[in-house]
Amino acid sequence: MIWCRNKISRVAGLALAIVSGAQAATTSEQVRAATLGYVVAGNPLEGIDKMSVYLGQQLEKSSRIASRELVRLGTTADCVRFLKLSRQAAVPKPTAEWILGSGQRLHALVELIDPGDKPDECFRIIDRLRQHDPDGATEYYDLVLAIAVVMDQRSDGRMHGQMGRDLLPAEKDPVKVYDYFKALYSSSAAKIDYRKLGAGELVFVVVPAPMAEWEWARDQVDGSLGGWDKKYSDIEYDHSRLNGSRFSWDSGTYTLRDIAARGGICVDQAYFAVLTARAHGIPALYFHGSGKSANHAWFAYMKGPGDWVLDVGRYQGDSYTTGYAVHPQTLRNMTDHDVEYASERSLHSVDAAQAGIYVSIAEVLLDRDPEGALRCARLARGLSGKMLRAWQIEQEMLLRQKDYDGVVELFAEKKDAFRRYPDILVESARLIETALRKDGHEAEADEVMRSAAATVGDDRDDLSRAFERDRIGQIIDSGDMKKARKELEQMLDDQKGEGNKITGLIEQYVKVTKESGQTREAVKFLEGYVEDLVEEYDFPPAYEERLLGLLLAVYQNDGDTKEAEKLKTRIERLRLEQNT
Repeated sequence: MIWCRNKISRVAGLALAIVSGAQAATTSEQVRAATLGYVVAGNPLEGIDKMSVYLGQQLEKSSRIASRELVRLGTTADCVRFLKLSRQAAVPKPTAEWILGSGQRLHALVELIDPGDKPDECFRIIDRLRQHDPDGATEYYDLVLAIAVVMDQRSDGRMHGQMGRDLLPAEKDPVKVYDYFKALYSSSAAKIDYRKLGAGELVFVVVPAPMAEWEWARDQVDGSLGGWDKKYSDIEYDHSRLNGSRFSWDSGTYTLRDIAARGGICVDQAYFAVLTARAHGIPALYFHGSGKSANHAWFAYMKGPGDWVLDVGRYQGDSYTTGYAVHPQTLRNMTDHDVEYASERSLHSVDAAQAGIYVSIAEVLLDRDPEGALRCARLARGLSGKMLRAWQIEQEMLLRQKDYDGVVELFAEKKDAFRRYPDILVESARLIETALRKDGHEAEADEVMRSAAATVGDDRDDLSRAFERDRIGQIIDSGDMKKARKELEQMLDDQKGEGNKITGLIEQYVKVTKESGQTREAVKFLEGYVEDLVEEYDFPPAYEERLLGLLLAVYQNDGDTKEAEKLKTRIERLRLEQNT
């Protein structure tokens, strides 16, 4: 024990020498060794303080940092981020030694861990897999990380809400998941080369699923990587289920084998394609969205680094503007536009790698050296104009300083850089708007939102609709309910051609008119409007029933029992037709 404490003391002493400048030249290896000393000694906070100060000092020394020096500072920033994680969760010494034994392993970990992850469970899984396969875990380190950040939160493997009640249990043992995919990627059975995948791509492979399903798909489903889109249409469409509004699986246990044998609707086609792709090692995602005629599901898969096929099974003629998915690691909603941004070629260049180091340093300095963080963020976006986190950090710093002129100027620059990604611009504009309104700058807030709205093209009706709803919300907040109703009616008229996609807007209209007592006006507007929609679009029966239900609510809100009873009879007849 005395030897152990003395050794820890010597390593920590090295760290003190490094960050105080007592040693003229230190290496990345020495910085990582010092970090291990702090972890083992159970004193990460001291390491965080010393190394953060050191980073700030080094930035002050020169306006231009040489590439080799930048790499070393990046390693120091990674070490600080690792020490912060070690404050949240105990890291077993052998696992800490393994991670810190390689700058590449360290960087991969701190870059992948998300604030929503559970560090204690992540490190437990990493440690378990390292012990399970001490010889192979280093080669398959990205696989280890992906499993850790996906399986740190329990999932029942439910890809969508229409899988029925009888489900096979998802595999919950990280070791069995690791063994399956290691065996797959080390064989010729994998449809994509493991070396082309990083941990960030592998999270779209190792999503919890029944082991029996992976094994069945591996043994029974074959095809080339480039032709995996055919797996969607290989499943025969079951029109009887759609016409009968039987949207949930009602044929026993939900399995790939039965989907292949019985056919299914779009959700089953997408599920089959996604799960069989993952079973063969291919990153894949299940997407759903709203179109003019109905809601729909399709899938996406990765053909190569940065090369995603995003719209397999997506009906082009029905205007599915945005596809929504659940990120396997964070369990937060993501969109197909997020995947497009992540695949941006400029983010995978040498300049982007250097920009990423500056961002990593900025993350460390955010609360300790705001000016240093701001400088790093600006250097990062100077190297890589689409490095989103660099823009976010600069915006955050300017908002903290209440430099609203600077924020608005930054947003104008951001519009040029991210014109292809309006979601990013709209999210940024909303953050700026909130800060401006909170500080009483109403005119400036309005101008930022007008500027953001002007960047939204005709192909993004979802964002345009969101802007309009925000504007109407402001009218409602002002208390002018008559104007709010008229604006909603105008918006509904303008977007009548979007069919099913405006159902949520109709629901808002029904609520506003009920709460404001404008029920007679609502009846006059909506009875003809709903009938026109039903007549124009070939909605599935359940969608028609939902629209008629909204019209029924309007009649009931107005106390029109005669028309309400007539509509109830019509809805009942529609239900009978579905059941037969």
